[in-house]
Amino acid sequence: MKPIRLIELFAGIGAQASALSRLNNVPYELYKISEWEINAVASYKAMHYENDNIDYSLGLTTPDLTQKLYDFGISTDGKEPMSFEQIQRKSVEWKRTVYNNFRATHNLGSICNFHGKDLEIVDKDTYQYWLFYSYPCQDLSVAGKQQGMQKDSGHDPACCGKWKGC
Repeated sequence: MKPIRLIELFAGIGAQASALSRLNNVPYELYKISEWEINAVASYKAMHYENDNIDYSLGLTTPDLTQKLYDFGISTDGKEPMSFEQIQRKSVEWKRTVYNNFRATHNLGSICNFHGKDLEIVDKDTYQYWLFYSYPCQDLSVAGKQQGMQKDSGHDPACCGKWKGC
């Protein structure tokens, strides 16, 4: 069996990563994720990359950080991406923390902002690539609306409907 490279779309806190970590003798690496909600990314990092304390923002200016975070399509509420102006108003410390969390988790950001080739599925002879997506949990989570998946609950599982995937 080839080692697994895990790709999680709508990653949340990394349910698939957590499941793989509980399996014995299954070689895998957390390869890429796509998650736009900054609190979920912070949780993912704390759970799966707790020892990654690299400052990936080193050498980046405040305008650089603002642009990179905007390009990730980050969200503070999981409903709408932040505008350039909203990100611009945040402190440089906030921007560095969010950027470092995204980079540490190999996060591509909002699924609406990248293409299938960005998943870098390249070494197919060496690795198995497992791509999973997690069901949007806002309506199911205790931290969310708790409206379930009933008809007319306002739940839209289609994300933005614009992913430029494979």
